[in-house]
Amino acid sequence: MSYFKGKTVIVTGASSGIGEATAKEFLLQGAKVILVARSESKMQHSFKSFNKDSYSIYPFDLTNLNDIDTFVKMLIKKEGPIDILFNNAGVSQFGYFEESDLSVLDKIMDLDFFSVVQFTKSILPHLIDKKSGQIVTNTSVAGLVGSRSRSFYSSAKFALHGFFDSVRSEIIEHNVHVTLIAPGRVATDVGKNALTANGEPYGRNDRGHNKGLTSTQAARRILNAIKSKKREAVIAKWNDIAWLAVYIRKLSPRLYFFLARRIVA
Repeated sequence: MSYFKGKTVIVTGASSGIGEATAKEFLLQGAKVILVARSESKMQHSFKSFNKDSYSIYPFDLTNLNDIDTFVKMLIKKEGPIDILFNNAGVSQFGYFEESDLSVLDKIMDLDFFSVVQFTKSILPHLIDKKSGQIVTNTSVAGLVGSRSRSFYSSAKFALHGFFDSVRSEIIEHNVHVTLIAPGRVATDVGKNALTANGEPYGRNDRGHNKGLTSTQAARRILNAIKSKKREAVIAKWNDIAWLAVYIRKLSPRLYFFLARRIVA
């Protein structure tokens, strides 16, 4: 029997990319999945081949931070006990800091950091009360190493690592686990949709994401990490520069910063 059979999972950012692929993998493994994203039509189209009794669609904009608590309480009331939360929704960034408007940082932080913190804050009492659960968050390798043109994005993702490393120690006594997922290159539109210096989408898929894992491959590795209750998992091909960056940053910071000046991630 699948580890996920019968479990109820919330997936944010479920309309595309890693969120969509991971939600589908959860469904294939027998989980009941609560799909959350802004576009109801995209979710309806993406999941039309699955049994409608196995998932629920909730269109919601996570940047409406003040509405998240009410939204989460509504989900629990309607859908019952939650076993796993996958904080996946996010937006990337591509632009030099000195050329970027700080309003772009606000957008990045609202979705990539503050919405995750608020969703976690809202669901945590429920998980503590039931004495079980797992909070999984997509943080990116950009949350482990910084690189050129990613200062805003890395700020949000590094913040997630610090936040969840602290929270993990506080909640483990309640049998609530934290797993951080740090993808490297995955063939999605995350690079194309990245915000540029003026807040407009980058609009091109020319930064090597198509050379990475497929979203399905990434999703399967993510589920394995969740099943194993890993504290942190890098999700990337063995030859992805992400692995090299993480290990060089740890073992030889001077070499890492030398290379970081010459490589655009």
